[in-house]
Amino acid sequence: MIYNNVKSIIIYITVNLDEAGIPNIDEFISDYQQIKPIEDPVTWLSFGVFICLMSGLIFADIMKSKLNNWTTKKISPLPLENPRTISSWFSFFIGLTIIFVSALSLINFSIVKSFIFSSIVSILFGVSMWKAIKDLWIQVEAGTVKEIDDFF
Repeated sequence: MIYNNVKSIIIYITVNLDEAGIPNIDEFISDYQQIKPIEDPVTWLSFGVFICLMSGLIFADIMKSKLNNWTTKKISPLPLENPRTISSWFSFFIGLTIIFVSALSLINFSIVKSFIFSSIVSILFGVSMWKAIKDLWIQVEAGTVKEIDDFF
């Protein structure tokens, strides 16, 4: 039954294409610009999102294990700077840079200018967030965690 339905849909589409009056459908389709996958900004955008997602999940898992070790075994969450945390944090911001460059190249910015702007934004955001997380862990260790309202 499913086979017959799919077959009838394909026949219907084929018949309608023949009646559409397009003289050479092959020439019509080949007029569109074909982009190699390595040059496609959408491919790079999805690659950057994947890197950000995976490294963000890894970093969150590392922070969760540090918090669990602090609450159960009283193992200090500091120092924060070990190879796993730094590499997951760094790869997140590499992915973020790829996302920014791809998004800006989609709206026709030059790759060099997009890369410079994206790198600056990622570095500033990464350094400031690293300091905020480090300050939070210092407060957790000292037992003086401030509410968010105290920061403003």
